[in-house]
Amino acid sequence: MNAPAFGRDVAPLERSSGATGFARGAPHSKSQEVADMYTLRLYEDRFVPGAKSLRDLEAQHSIVYVYEGSVTVNGQVVKKDTAAYSKDVTTIEAGSGGAWVWRWELVRTAEPTNLPQGEGVKSHLRMSRRIRMFELVPTSKWLFRVDCIVNNEGSTGLHSHPGSGIRCMLEGHLRVESEKGESSDNKRPGDVWYEEGSYPLVSTSDPGEKATFLRGMVLPPEYIKYPDTAVWIEGKKSCKSDWKNYVQNVVTLL
Repeated sequence: MNAPAFGRDVAPLERSSGATGFARGAPHSKSQEVADMYTLRLYEDRFVPGAKSLRDLEAQHSIVYVYEGSVTVNGQVVKKDTAAYSKDVTTIEAGSGGAWVWRWELVRTAEPTNLPQGEGVKSHLRMSRRIRMFELVPTSKWLFRVDCIVNNEGSTGLHSHPGSGIRCMLEGHLRVESEKGESSDNKRPGDVWYEEGSYPLVSTSDPGEKATFLRGMVLPPEYIKYPDTAVWIEGKKSCKSDWKNYVQNVVTLL
């Protein structure tokens, strides 16, 4: 399909700094600590017309967003600029026009990279981050959401979020600056960045420009009722933007 080149590559490696989130008590072996961690991942998948993955994609929780074309996910047709949630197993088959897909997964950190395979299928991991602001443990419940900030204009001012997630640029330009968290300069469709919600940051669009971007987020379950997750540290929202929700589910970690 004729589409702009996917954004800059971001190293998918986990960061090793910061708190682990483990309860105090008996010491963990390093292998056990990794097994007990949970990670949010973002993949880019591209399919030629009619292509499908020859292997099921096994992941605790997945959300598939279609940037171009259409796919069938577990028997459900998902069209351009829509998304679908799946649990445990995801099957993907492209429609007659092919597909360009962005796929978020919430999995145990020890799980291997989950790439679809088959003729006419290209896929790679764009980003992987272990969420540190929560104690993610088996049987705990979390809100898994993909939404969109639409036409962000100006500067947000200093703010934080009650959850963390991987963002993906759709259009425009957005600079993200954080003293403690990750900073980034996002200029192209497909540029990705991570926001650890508890680390204050400022996001800025260039004068006269607007930025639209996806957010794959993990939040406390009660936020299923709230579209605006920002906590405005400087007192109020200073930028202009709209919000669109694609899919959200309260999920249980295994």
